[in-house]
Amino acid sequence: MNWLDSIKRIKKEKGLTNDALSELSGISLGTLNKLLSGATEDPKLSTLLSLKDALGVSLDKLLGIDGAEMDAELRAKYASLDRAGRETVDYIINKEHARVAREREAKPYTLENPQVRRIKLFDTAASAGTGTYLSESSATDISVYSNPITDAADFAVRVSGDSMMPKYHNGDILLVEQTEQISEGELGIFTVDGEAFFKKYGGDRLISLNPEYKDIPIGAYNDVHCFGRVIGRLRK
Repeated sequence: MNWLDSIKRIKKEKGLTNDALSELSGISLGTLNKLLSGATEDPKLSTLLSLKDALGVSLDKLLGIDGAEMDAELRAKYASLDRAGRETVDYIINKEHARVAREREAKPYTLENPQVRRIKLFDTAASAGTGTYLSESSATDISVYSNPITDAADFAVRVSGDSMMPKYHNGDILLVEQTEQISEGELGIFTVDGEAFFKKYGGDRLISLNPEYKDIPIGAYNDVHCFGRVIGRLRK
């Protein structure tokens, strides 16, 4: 069983829709749809770890890996290596074994001792030129708990207004993976002619989740920039 079949089977067993799994995992619906349709051949480790946690299974089970079969395959491959190849494998194993041992000795994560990282928080309400929208002067450093989603985020932005309700509300803090291109159907942070927006990308338009708001058409004469893909939000 390959990883895609395994994920689909576990999702079906849990009785989850794509929307529900997107909400639980913090993975955008567009990214999840691409993965489950087979369009993504090599998913990111952070995506798999988020799915593992959302579905409540081990990474091996999520990927459909049989431990005994994998061990036998690895032993056979190791036996086929020449001396140089075995020395290389031994070096990597010893190095990784030492790293894991150090991490196990470190003080574990607890609510009293949270593992945190610092990221930049920008304000989407600021209507600024595209050259200064993500400038250091408009950012504040914030601390977030370290997990697969926050570790994949390059920066954060605050939602302004109600155009993305009911899923996103005014004041929500979004986690963003910095990229200049996203797929149709994914959520992103954009500027259109210098004005900042949090919207769903519709190819030739930016779409609000709130039906009371009209789409924002984007054409050849608009100055449009994508700053990143929204991959989750901070819990309040």
